[in-house]
Amino acid sequence: MTPYITFAGYSGSGKTTLVLKIISYLKEKGFKVAALKHDGHDFEMDKEGKDTYRMKKAGADCIAISSGSKYAMIADSNHRLTFLELMAKIPEGMDIVIGEGFKDEDIPKILVYRKEINKPNLYNTEKNIIAVATDTFEEFNGVKNIFHINDYQAIGEFLINYMKNKC
Repeated sequence: MTPYITFAGYSGSGKTTLVLKIISYLKEKGFKVAALKHDGHDFEMDKEGKDTYRMKKAGADCIAISSGSKYAMIADSNHRLTFLELMAKIPEGMDIVIGEGFKDEDIPKILVYRKEINKPNLYNTEKNIIAVATDTFEEFNGVKNIFHINDYQAIGEFLINYMKNKC
């Protein structure tokens, strides 16, 4: 199975910024990376007026579009898909699947915590935290895998070792 991990934390903690840097870092190292995003709201990916948008609005339960270099599919669901359900829909051949969000799921996580957002530390309440990316080390005394939130290279190397150990 493809190694997977999610970056979890409160809104405003810097998850997206960190995930973008990690994806770029891993791509520079030659890895194939898939990314999954949890959205707490009802998202809209298609553009109003485009054919696929109009097909969906006309009642299609699933639409797909393809070009010479990419494809996309939007389908209805009767529930919020879990990380693993979404991961099952990813094409074969990825070296790692990186999530953003999914903090309520029982999957390996890197906790992203920034003191300035003034929220409780989730380290002792969340399951499967295998590392922490933070700007405040004093709240995580004794944590084995702790990184500065801006040190995406060190976090990237941690993930490369994580992939090697999971394969």
